[in-house]
Amino acid sequence: MHFEIGQLVIGKVKSVKPYALFLEFENKTNGLLHISEISDSFIRDIEKYGSVGDEMKVKVIDIDKSNGFLRLSLKQVPPEEAYSTHQDGKIVPVATEEEFAALKEKMPTWIEETLKKIGDDYD
Repeated sequence: MHFEIGQLVIGKVKSVKPYALFLEFENKTNGLLHISEISDSFIRDIEKYGSVGDEMKVKVIDIDKSNGFLRLSLKQVPPEEAYSTHQDGKIVPVATEEEFAALKEKMPTWIEETLKKIGDDYD
């Protein structure tokens, strides 16, 4: 199989490290899915996104010309094309503006309270 940058491919997780998932493809080509390319959100436990043996669709974002090693991205796979056999079925979370509405509404009050407290501390 020939790989190209931008291509969506399905690979199998062969190894899990705290910083990355290592995937293997049908022609024994290997790739690295770095934790920063899994989600824009903080990831405390990478195994919530993939474990050894799982298959997932990823995007090829770079290819090492000397050895063919692939750099991969999960977060760049369009949501409608996402695929994973992970037991939790966890797909990269997508935060909507509605989910931040409460924070948006409370922030002015928190700022006001904090400024008042800071002012009280210096009086």
